[in-house]
Amino acid sequence: MKSSTDLLATFVQTTSDLMSIALQAEREAIRRYSQLAVTMHEGNNKSAAALFERMVKEEHEHERLLLEWMAQEGINENPKIEPVKWRDPKISTTYDDEARDPLYSTPYRALAFAVHNEEIAFRFYTHVAADSKNEAVRKYAEILAREELGHAALLRAERRHAYHAERKINITEPRLNPRNVHTEADLLTTAIHIDLYLNNAMAIISGESPEIQALINETQQVIDRNKLSLEEKELPGDDILKDLEQVDSYNTQIDNISDSSEAKLNRLRACCDRSFAFYDSIVDSTDDEKIMLTAQKLSSSALDRIGILKKVLGNRPMPDDPDIQQT
Repeated sequence: MKSSTDLLATFVQTTSDLMSIALQAEREAIRRYSQLAVTMHEGNNKSAAALFERMVKEEHEHERLLLEWMAQEGINENPKIEPVKWRDPKISTTYDDEARDPLYSTPYRALAFAVHNEEIAFRFYTHVAADSKNEAVRKYAEILAREELGHAALLRAERRHAYHAERKINITEPRLNPRNVHTEADLLTTAIHIDLYLNNAMAIISGESPEIQALINETQQVIDRNKLSLEEKELPGDDILKDLEQVDSYNTQIDNISDSSEAKLNRLRACCDRSFAFYDSIVDSTDDEKIMLTAQKLSSSALDRIGILKKVLGNRPMPDDPDIQQT
């Protein structure tokens, strides 16, 4: 049986169809998240309400960028495209209810709800890109799929942090602070550190996968280039070195809690999401053009890595907590 995303993809014949569906998807997200924010306020769930309000602002920005993009490309909205309702038969119908209930919803469940929606959108655009015979439609669908993949990665990173915060896990998870990156040396040192961890993690789960082995080789080339560039820079600052030391300590403790193959896979996915979120935050916050350009390249590489792993590993079941597993 085809999912709703597969069926909807069959109606995309032109770039106007595709972009109009994308607009309707953003408007549906705005509508739903706005309603959820009101419901959470009525239930006096301030944390979930604040999160949904932030998501409404983000979806409004996505809609604005889509309209701007369409205007630049001379694409008109198709008035025949009806409002979009994202549904996935593989997901329990109670999933949405949990996020809607003000007595039950939390920032973690709200973020899980948002991730769910972004990943459905990603699958839809991926189907369009793969199945359309229109070259322009395929190109736009690939761009939209990549954007949704980035949105989902950012939300997953936040969801993971919310999970730990809600359960008050004894081991406090440190987060790399983008504001501690003051120089290119800080950024390159962090990138090398992240990529070394990722390569070790990918090597453990690579098996016979030529795609993952190719990704390992590519990442090693990036590490080597960054090390060479770092030789020409000043030493990294104490702020970022302290962050990296805390991350190392945390990873060691987590590895001691569980070293199952599934746990390692989950940590790999989580680290990919966090690295993209980290680089993306630097792009948004830095005033240094060189740092921004380097962070843009790193965020693009991180997103490519997420896409490859998602393609290779598929949708293997993953527990809600991507780090702490029962042994």
